[in-house]
Amino acid sequence: MGARREPLIAARRTDAGGVSRCLPRARRAWARLAGLVALAMIGAPLAASARPPEPPPAPSVAPESPEGLCHTIENAAHEHDLPPEFLARLIWKESRFDVRAVSPKGALGVAQFMPATARLRGLDDPFDPQQAISASARYLSDLKVLFGNLGLAAAAYNAGEDRVGRYVARRSGLPAETHDYVLSITFRPAEWFRTPGRELEPRPLDPERSFREACAMLPVVPTRAALFEGADWQPWGVQVAGHLRRSVALRHFSRVQARYASIIGTRMPMLVRARAATGPRRIWSVRLGADTRSEAAKLCARLRAAGAPCLVRRN
Repeated sequence: MGARREPLIAARRTDAGGVSRCLPRARRAWARLAGLVALAMIGAPLAASARPPEPPPAPSVAPESPEGLCHTIENAAHEHDLPPEFLARLIWKESRFDVRAVSPKGALGVAQFMPATARLRGLDDPFDPQQAISASARYLSDLKVLFGNLGLAAAAYNAGEDRVGRYVARRSGLPAETHDYVLSITFRPAEWFRTPGRELEPRPLDPERSFREACAMLPVVPTRAALFEGADWQPWGVQVAGHLRRSVALRHFSRVQARYASIIGTRMPMLVRARAATGPRRIWSVRLGADTRSEAAKLCARLRAAGAPCLVRRN
């Protein structure tokens, strides 16, 4: 059997004069209770202060504005135990804070997720900056666990996990683009991070400003959001995909391109904001460029003959 517990309030007894008095154990019980209360009052603020400070409340700004992006970056960094300056530099390096950015290889949005990687990471809309930045921070946190530090995590974000795995094992090098990428974000060469035990060194965006103030001052540089880089503007286009959501339109085009590769080849498409034929709402229209209406009509005829729906449109 277990030890018998004393009651909190001891029984009372009366002496010969009729005066009641508590047993000594009652006084001990009250002392213990008072001590526990005092300990709880002291310990609560200490426990709270041991946690890292929360970011300030959300500002009343648009999520796609520099201020909104920086608040999202700060929150995501806090949630996934990343330095906010590191995450801000990486996101800015990826897209220059252009939430509509599209790379020549098809990476999408402010965090530049490839469609396949976005699906793998559970990112529904790469063009939603709040979703994308949160997914980026979570992915970088996982890459840090995998490779041991944020320098190699950044390298893997740019070049891919397999490539960096071979690089760490000294079976492969890294692309020049990745070397520049890591150096510009961490201020250390990728080679430096290959030594076990090394980690990113703290470096504020601006020593004289708060993170959020300095982050919001990073210049937004619009990319060629209406076009894929490498595709020259042409007056006519053959529309082969379209959707209200940009990411879905691009996924549709990828499937069309793969299925009709013998006709489309390596053509780079134009991504144009256009009014839908069925109503007033605008869609993202993916078009293959042509210099004349006749040229566009011939291309569309070939696609239709192969089973692909298309429309000829003036850009």
